Order: sequence, then structure tokens, then C-alpha cells
Amino acid sequence: MKKNSGQSKFQKRKKTALIVLGIVVVIALIFPFLLNLYLKHKLPDLINEKTPYQITLKDFDMNLFKGDISAHTITIKTKPTHDSTVARISGNIKSLQVENFGIWKAIFNKSYKVNTVKLIDPNIQMALGKSKNKKDSAQKKVDFGIENILINNGNISVKQSDKKDLFTGKNINIKLTDIRQSQDVSKIPVVFKDFKIDAHDVLITVNDFYTISAGKIDAKNKQLNISAFHLKPVESPALYNAKNVFDLKVSQLSAENFIIDQDSLIIDKTRFVQPQLTVTSTDKKTVKKNPKEVNLKIGIKDLDLQKGSVLIQQQDKTKTASIENFHVNLKDIVFDKNTVKEKVPFAFSTHNVELEDIYFKVDPLQAVSVKNIRSDNADIFINNAQFQAIGISSTKDVFNIKTEKIEILNNTSKFAGQQLQLKLDAINVYAPDIQIIAAAQKKKTASKKQGPTPNLTLHLGALNVINGTFSQKQQGIQKMKVGNFNINLNTITTNKDILKETIPFHSENHLITAKAIDMDAGKYYRLKADHIKNSGKKTNIGNFAFLPKYSRKQFNRMIAVEEDLYTIKAKSINITDKNSVIGGKTSIDLDHIVLDGIDCNIYHDLAPPDDNSARYMFSKKLRDVKFPLYIRQVDIKNSKLAYEEIAEKAQIPGKITFEQFNAKISNVNSAKMKGKPTIVKVDTDFKFFGDAPTDVHWQFDVANRNDDYTINGTIKDLSVDNANLFVRPYLNVTLDGKIHYLKFDYKGNSSKIGGNFYFKYTDMHVNFMNKNTGKERKLLTAIANIFVKNDSKGEPDHVEVEKERDPNRSFFNTLWQGIMEGLKKYLI
Repeated sequence: MKKNSGQSKFQKRKKTALIVLGIVVVIALIFPFLLNLYLKHKLPDLINEKTPYQITLKDFDMNLFKGDISAHTITIKTKPTHDSTVARISGNIKSLQVENFGIWKAIFNKSYKVNTVKLIDPNIQMALGKSKNKKDSAQKKVDFGIENILINNGNISVKQSDKKDLFTGKNINIKLTDIRQSQDVSKIPVVFKDFKIDAHDVLITVNDFYTISAGKIDAKNKQLNISAFHLKPVESPALYNAKNVFDLKVSQLSAENFIIDQDSLIIDKTRFVQPQLTVTSTDKKTVKKNPKEVNLKIGIKDLDLQKGSVLIQQQDKTKTASIENFHVNLKDIVFDKNTVKEKVPFAFSTHNVELEDIYFKVDPLQAVSVKNIRSDNADIFINNAQFQAIGISSTKDVFNIKTEKIEILNNTSKFAGQQLQLKLDAINVYAPDIQIIAAAQKKKTASKKQGPTPNLTLHLGALNVINGTFSQKQQGIQKMKVGNFNINLNTITTNKDILKETIPFHSENHLITAKAIDMDAGKYYRLKADHIKNSGKKTNIGNFAFLPKYSRKQFNRMIAVEEDLYTIKAKSINITDKNSVIGGKTSIDLDHIVLDGIDCNIYHDLAPPDDNSARYMFSKKLRDVKFPLYIRQVDIKNSKLAYEEIAEKAQIPGKITFEQFNAKISNVNSAKMKGKPTIVKVDTDFKFFGDAPTDVHWQFDVANRNDDYTINGTIKDLSVDNANLFVRPYLNVTLDGKIHYLKFDYKGNSSKIGGNFYFKYTDMHVNFMNKNTGKERKLLTAIANIFVKNDSKGEPDHVEVEKERDPNRSFFNTLWQGIMEGLKKYLI
């Protein structure tokens, strides 16, 4: 009985459990349907009750199992509120369809994944609310993704909380499929398999400083067309953390057959029509760097920029540079993590560039303008280039330089890492006209500390400057002019080490020619030459002239004390260099100088006050040269010299001439070149006064600080008429008779001259002249001739001469005084 009672209780419990389980299963099965039914009817009401927004819609349908949501004739607006963090939304949508939305994952895992979102005729205006500032709260990333988006005929406007436009667009049609997102900031953040975008009047705010707008966007079948594109800065230039602010307008932008992946963007052909770039300087020298690693590859097979222009300006809109029209075509462009590290952050295979009406303001005084630049791959052609003065300065030179054409041929230059490797076959500059407007009062600029040497190399086959002209003016006065010049330099090289040298490049050989040279040589002189030719170690100067600017009378009125007036001409000057260096460590080491056909006249008037400044010996003058100087030999050929001196109240000037003058000068030096001899030797022969054979031999040691020297010479068959030209002004006497020769053998230094003097003559008669009237003093003449020997028979005895040197007179004056002293001892 008890056993039957226990079984009955167990059966009852089992039945109860089954009933409960059945109820749970029924509820589990029915609940989604009930929930789906409930949300289908109540979700709009819940949104209206629980959110700040008011929604009305028709035909709302929802399937929790499939994750599908659909609705039609949707309107939405924000309820009245004072909460500034609430986004303001107003608008309507004709139809909304969401497919395969993971509702359960959204509820339990906070993961929001949607397969497809479709919007038909959305017309939405949104203003974002102000962000909530929550301290010490880490911002969580939201797991959100949409695989496909379709929008038909949308009109959307999104504003920021400060009412600035964030996004606007009209007639928007978008189809994006297989959308993938990347968390790697170095890659493209969003990519998709297929796309179609059609929109009008689009505006996108990129950040706080730039917006992008477009009149129309049309993208489909891997083709992109954008009209009226504009990248626009929206703030004052001073607010940008950049050195420059960019404003870019493009009339038409197109891209053909482009492929987007998360780490690459590949385009067959890109075209920009009428790109207009304006660059405004912020005047900032340094900016904060925000380096980002680039793990993205961009490849463009053909980039074409048509009818473009560039304007670069200061904050006050002052133009500093511009290009009025340009056309650029680049092939096979590559930009990736390797090229971005180079000086030029992208590579390309070939190019074609044409620029027109280029302007660049170098500084407030100078600007560059170019009519046309054309580059076809390795060749660059520049037409009508000018470096022009746009201002005048009293303390700084300004330049006006123009050239018809510049050719840069076979330019294969490139960057190798951070090193610029310049490699060109030739640079040709045609008809350059160089004008310098020299400053009246140049400021001495403090020597600047040299910065790091540029990291570059240069290999230039040839530099040719063809048919150039040059001139320099100062305060409207011509200082220098070159009627024509040509320059040819071959095989030019440089590198970091060569750049540190005085001449920062080397060339294997060169040829420089100049014609019709005329230059200001100081207060009283001009220097002229018909032509100059330099071919490396050899220099030739033709028809050289060193001419006074003024007549003798004008010159005498201008000088404060006695001074020589020079007129020097030479048919040719030939210079052979050995190992000279010009620049910071100047060293003149010449092998040979030949001066042919010199015609030199020296005029000296004794009427102005004496010049009592010290006159130094040639040995000291050479010793005082600041740099090492050595000239192995100087030859003077087929020349003539004349010295004219007129004393106050003199009737005629004293004149000395040296015809058929030839000289050989050895070892001209400054006693500063190690291993070179310091003794200068001068051997000359000439016709004294045109008819008296004369030879003179002179020697001195530049290193001798006592300025010791020796000099000897012989004058033969000097006519008394010629002798009177210098005897009369100096001694106030004239001579009659025949002079066979006079010889001198002197030694001297900076203090005196002395030695032996010889004079052979016959039938000598001395006439004393009145210094003031110029007439003969007959009584004194008659008495004096009683004591003068008429003849010097045989070899004449020498007289000893010793003459103190006037430190205010030149070496040649001292020598002349020594000769006159010898004549006095014979004649008076």
C-alpha cells in the first residue's frame, strides 16, 4: 500500500516538471514573436518617450530573427530642450530599410553590425550637440560596421555645435558594397569593393582649419569625376600650426580605373583641369612636428595637370611668387613608405612640364620673372628669364639680368637618400645681359658663421654662356662695361669637400673671352681692353689701355699735392699661370708675363704743393704684398716710355723718352712663397731719347729689409739736343758738343745712392740760362767755360757720387738725381 502511494507522488512530480518545462519552452518559442510584435507596434512610441526625438512613420516592420527593419514616410525632429549636448535633428525619409542587423549582439555584446542600410529620399538637417566633458573616463571604442550602404536622392546637412557646416550635400546617391574598415591609422581607414557616388553641392569639413567643397561628384565603375573642387582654409593664417596655408581650386578633377585597398591606391590616369593653388605664408619659422609612419602605397600611371596657376603670398596678400599658367604631366608616380623618406617624397619615370609667366620675389629689392619654362623628360628650356631690380638701395647692390634662353640638357639628377646628385650634360645660356646698380655706400656685413655644407654632388658636362653683355653703374655713372663675353667650362664637378674650397667646383678646362671692356679704375683713370681671352693657364689681353679721365690742366686743378699722371697702352699682354689660387687663401704663382707694344707716358707738374708722404723702395713694396706672389719671368718688348716733368716758371717741360724698350725681369716675388728665390733681376735695353743705345741692369733682394740694391748702366751716343731736354730743367744749363757715352755703377738702399760715374765727350760747351727769363747768362757762361774741359781724352776717369735719398721721392727720382750729380761734377 505504501509502495503504491510513493509511486503516485513521483508521478505527480514528474508531471508537474514536464508541465513547467513545457510552459518554459512555449514561452521561449513564443517570446521572440511576442517581443517582435511588441517592438513592431511600440518601438516608435518608445523612441518618442525615451529619447529627445519625435518620430512618426508608416508601415514599420521589424524581424528580430533576420535582423531586418523597414519603415516608410519617416519624419524626425528634436523635442524642445535646453540641453546643449543633444543633437538637433529635423527631416524626413521616404523609405528606410536595414538588413541583417545583429540585434542580439547589439543588446548583449555592444556590437553593432549591419549588412545593408538603404535610405530613399532622405532629407535630413542635423546640428551636433556639444560634447560632454567627463573627467577620468576612458573613451571606449564602439564596435560598429556596415557592409553595404545605399542612399537614393538624399539631401543632408550636418552642422557642428558651433553651427559651422560639417557636411552638406544635395541629390546624393551612394552605393558602397563590401565596406571594410582599418584600425591602422597609417592605412586608408575605409575601403570598398564596388561603389557609386553621385552628389551635388557637397561640402565636407576636414578639420578645424580646412573644408572641401565640390559642385558635383560622380563616381562609378572605377571612374571619378569632380567638378568645382575647392580645398578652402577657414581660419586666419596666424592660427595654423604650419609655415603655409593652402587654398586649392580645381575646375574639373577626374580619375580613371582606380583601385582602393587598405594599403594602396592605384590609379591609371588622373587629370586636373584649371587647378588654382594659392599658398599664404604664416610667417612662422618653426612649427610643431607631427610625424606619422606611412604604410600606404599610391601609384598613378598618368597624372595630368592642365591650365593651372599658382599664387604664393604673404599674410597681407603681397605677392611673393606666381605661375600664371602651367601644364604638368608625370608618368608612373610612386609614393610609399620608402619614397616618403627622400627629399622628394615620390618617384616618377618621365615627365612633361610647361610653365608660363613665372614670378618670384627674392627680397624687397629683387624679383625673378620667366616667360616660359618647358621640360620634356631630361631636357629643360627656359625662355626670356629676368632677375630684375624692383627697388633701389644706397647700401646694397641690385641687379638687372635677362637672358633670351637657357637650355639644361639631359638632366638625370636625383636624390639618393638625403644626397642631391646633380647630373647634366650641358647648360647653355644665350645672350645674357647683366646690369649691376652699385650701392653708393655699401654696408660692411659681419661675416656669417658657415652652416653645414650642402650634401650634394655635381657632374656637369659643359656650361656655355653665349654672347653676353655686362655693365655696372653707380649713381648714374658707368663703372664697368663689357660689350660681349663668352664662357665655356667643361666637365664641371663638385662634392661636399670641393664646396669648402674657395672656388666651389672643379673643371677640366675652360675658355673665357670678353670684348670691348671699359671700366672705372679709380678717381682719375679708366681701364680699357679690346679683348681678353683665358683658356685655363693662359690669358691674353689685346689693346690694353690705362687712360686718364681728365686733361693735364684739369688733373692739376683736382690734385691736392704733386702726383704723376699716367697714360699707358699695350698692344698685348700674355700671362701664363703655373699654380695660382684666388680667394680666401690667395696665392699668385705665374710662370711668364709678356707685355708687347707698351706706350707709357708719365706727366708730373711741380706746381702743386709737394707730396711729403713716404716713398718706399720696390723691395719693400713687394715685401708688403699680403699674399704669396711669384712670377718667374716678365718680358717687356717693343715698347716706349716717356717721362715729362714741368717745373714752376719753366719754359718747356723736361722730357725723357725710352724708345724700343725691352726688359727681362726675373723672380718678381713677395718673399712669402716657400722655396722660391727672392732676388729680383732686371735687365733692360732701349734707345734713350730714341737714338742713344742704353742698357741698365738692376738687382735687389725682396727679403733684404735694408732694401739694398745694385744698378749699373751705359748710355751711348746721346745727342746734346736730347740731353738738353732734361739737363736744362734740372741744372739750368744747355750743352753744345758731342757725348760719346756716360756710365754709372751704383749701389744703394733706402737711405742713399752712390758709386762711380763716367762721362766721355768732345767739344763740350756749357751755356748757363736765366731761370726766370729763359735767356742765356752770357757772362756767367763765358767765365764757366774757361774751367770746363772741352774733351775727355782716352778712357775718362770716373767721379765718385754719393747722394742722400729723399724719403719723399721715388726710387727712379733717386737714380736720376745720382746721374745728375755725376754730370754736375763733370760740367760745373
